[in-house]
Amino acid sequence: MTFKQYLSDQKWLLVTFAILLVIISVLISVDPNLEVTVNSLLYLVVLAGIFITVYFIGSYFFKKQQLKRWKEFNMTQAASLTKASTHEEITYIQAIQQVNETYLQQIHEMKEASKEQLEFMTHWFHEIKTPIAVSRLLLETEIESASLQEEISRIESYVEQALYFSRLHEFNKDYLIQEVSLEKLIKQIIAAESKAFIAKRIKVMVPNTSMTVLSDKKALSYIIRQLLLNSLKYTLEQGEITFSVNRETKQLLLADNGIGIPAEDLPRVFDKGFTGKNGRTSPHSTGMGLFLAKKTAEKLGHELILSSKPNVGTEAVISFGTQPDDYFSI
Repeated sequence: MTFKQYLSDQKWLLVTFAILLVIISVLISVDPNLEVTVNSLLYLVVLAGIFITVYFIGSYFFKKQQLKRWKEFNMTQAASLTKASTHEEITYIQAIQQVNETYLQQIHEMKEASKEQLEFMTHWFHEIKTPIAVSRLLLETEIESASLQEEISRIESYVEQALYFSRLHEFNKDYLIQEVSLEKLIKQIIAAESKAFIAKRIKVMVPNTSMTVLSDKKALSYIIRQLLLNSLKYTLEQGEITFSVNRETKQLLLADNGIGIPAEDLPRVFDKGFTGKNGRTSPHSTGMGLFLAKKTAEKLGHELILSSKPNVGTEAVISFGTQPDDYFSI
């Protein structure tokens, strides 16, 4: 910074000082009780000018040193504030610290998101290899198409999981809130999974009373499908899965009479990658279905809770809220 630039920054102080000198000089000149000669008045003005010049020169070099320190400034110094020589500098450093902490938090969140995505994709690549290999073997040996269809469905499920996980952190860029008929949506999902229900001879009860909710149809379909597949996996043959709605509380309930969830596993069922005691008995459990269902529900502004008793069954409840604003919390 040059001295000219410094004076430019201090122009209002210079103007104020000049106006003050003019006012004092006029008052002294017009006051008959003050006998001050012109030479004395000029002497006072010159003396004041010298003092202000010395002040500006000293202040300039002080400010120049400050700016030099700021050029060499780093956040290590900000942590201790040892380089701050004025209260103004302390305020600047504290403001920088706050901004720095915010950016560090954002960087940390981005790293965690990238780490999660890398872990998931690594796990996903490992899981997808098995059904692909089995499908190739079935094609080569020309075994019945039902087995091949099952493996293809598993591949589609893994691909769907990967898509929803990759879009999880940018969900607000790809959603459409609209009126969705739960009865129609549930019937479409059941129809798509009908072969699995027939194979295990599981009875599915669908509510006759329709209820319309505000949600993203595609995302809501994914949530319900994950819950349904989970019930299907852990419900024994000739079991029963029941859908019901509560119009007053705007809730969708899905209950089964399957093997249930152990009490010690229940608090962690929505954790990423958690399979639990039941999941460890199944070679196809990834621990991602309920995690993604929960996260997707949260992005939509819905609430998903799970309750269960071992050997009695499991109940999942999706709460859609009773106010319109509940659907737009993304």
